[in-house]
Amino acid sequence: MDTEYDFFTPEFLNILFFQQKNLVIFPYVDLKHLRSLQVFAVGHDVVDLDSAAIHNLNEIIEFEASSYSQQPTFYFVLNPKTEEIEKLINSTKVRCVVNTREIVESLANGTRFVFYNKKSKTFVNYEPEKQDLSFEKHLIRSYPDKQLLLDEMIRIKSIATKIYLQLNENSNPDNLPKLLRDYNQIYWDKILDFTRLYYDIEIPNFDRPKQLPGRDANSEPEEEKDFSNEYEIIMKVNRKIGQKFIQLIHNYRFDKVNPANLEVPQLFYPKMLYNYLRNHHWEKGIPQEFVSKWIRATADFSLTEDDHMEFQMVLNKLDLPYPLPQFDAERGSEPATVSSSHFKRENPIQAIRKEEEGHKTVPSPVKKVKQIKQIESVPIPPIGNFREFRGWVLKKLDELENISK
Repeated sequence: MDTEYDFFTPEFLNILFFQQKNLVIFPYVDLKHLRSLQVFAVGHDVVDLDSAAIHNLNEIIEFEASSYSQQPTFYFVLNPKTEEIEKLINSTKVRCVVNTREIVESLANGTRFVFYNKKSKTFVNYEPEKQDLSFEKHLIRSYPDKQLLLDEMIRIKSIATKIYLQLNENSNPDNLPKLLRDYNQIYWDKILDFTRLYYDIEIPNFDRPKQLPGRDANSEPEEEKDFSNEYEIIMKVNRKIGQKFIQLIHNYRFDKVNPANLEVPQLFYPKMLYNYLRNHHWEKGIPQEFVSKWIRATADFSLTEDDHMEFQMVLNKLDLPYPLPQFDAERGSEPATVSSSHFKRENPIQAIRKEEEGHKTVPSPVKKVKQIKQIESVPIPPIGNFREFRGWVLKKLDELENISK
């Protein structure tokens, strides 16, 4: 069964975005899934053309290609016949994804149009193993959500536009390292090639800054581990416990993490923030102190016995050897206090004695009602101006942090 993520791969990102090539997919794919490729058509106006309803398909495309437009057009050409595809291949200006029911492998001559057999999941005239896909893999891995990847494509397109304007203004490339500084140097050529192909300009050579001591200029940046499966366990087993976890990791970020070290998506998407924390702060696992706060935080609302069991299940699945306080069916599971000594495993005899003696409970403190300050309303800057947009985001987060104090 087809899904939109069938095309969410480094190969299609390379073909359509970085190499600015065209794609012919056969046999037929559902349009809803095919349109996921629109993420890789950044910088174009996207138009659907169904040849079953249009009798002069090639004439329309040729006319549009010769017309002036601020942005070129990217076509999703549906159900074309073999002879129509032949004419498209001979067009020098068209940008498109073609989806046909016909078997058209024999038309795969040249490199401007890459042919992909959806049934066998193979390319006819494109060899992925001979391509440098390190940047594409880095992007797909770093931005697994379609919207996040689209935002990053827009950001790269914005950098390409700045490079184009800079070279048009004075043809001096000395400022290019400053425009590319947010990316590892091993990826610069990929962004420059995209700029060259999209804007049809030549990129002059320029001096590149030396790498930091101890860093190999040609080395791949250290690959971060993906802990998304842990995050999914926390979120899916019990919604209430998962929501409390999200609140706590954002509190941890306020207290422990330098915002300058975070990408904008990591500020908004808890899964990405969790991956950052596991790679940079919690390399050996979620720390005991944080788990203690997580358990105490559940006192803010009454857990059912099922909630209590599911919470313990989450801890066990994450290999966190910390037992929860014993559930009290009459009171719910409000733990009086969770100290570090609680996390030491007890032998069965000690557990029985404690159960016989009973536990004293400490009433939860009366919460003070805080007056919420009104946040100043400021227009949201366009994401194309990434520096200004990031500054706006950080300012809003500071305001939210002040409110929570």
